[in-house]
Amino acid sequence: MSYSPQLSRQFEELFKANYSKLYYVALDWVEDAESAKDLVNDLFAELWKQYERLQHEDVEAYLFQSLRNRCINYLKHQRVEQEYRERMLAEKQSSIDENPAIHEARLMVIERTLEEMNPQTRWVFEQCYFEGRHYKEIADQLAVSVSTIHKRMTQAFNAFRSAFGRDKKT
Repeated sequence: MSYSPQLSRQFEELFKANYSKLYYVALDWVEDAESAKDLVNDLFAELWKQYERLQHEDVEAYLFQSLRNRCINYLKHQRVEQEYRERMLAEKQSSIDENPAIHEARLMVIERTLEEMNPQTRWVFEQCYFEGRHYKEIADQLAVSVSTIHKRMTQAFNAFRSAFGRDKKT
């Protein structure tokens, strides 16, 4: 965007006169220096795009109101991110703090389910999940179709669903 030299000078003066004040307002809101700088810089970048249209308005009032709104949006976004981190931490903590007896019982169900599987189904499942091999790779080794491997994996999943009391549907 190319503005006249006079308009560019006006904008530069506006920037110099207000940047520090806006920065400290943002810093007071968000309590993070880098984020405050980013918010103010983004605000001025956005203002520059609209400056020709807004130059005759009360631009300082616009700047402070826009910064306030940006800070509120930033804080809302930070809260959402914090809630997500807390949920993830709680889930990880619950899996770590799981009752050892329950954990052991689940492992025994898995072991028993594996032992009860058809030997080919168990082997395919172990290759996929414990060895990290792909269906195509296993199919080539056994000289069968990928569809056959998929069927074996479906059988294994159904066995686990049944063992853990879940519906056999996919």
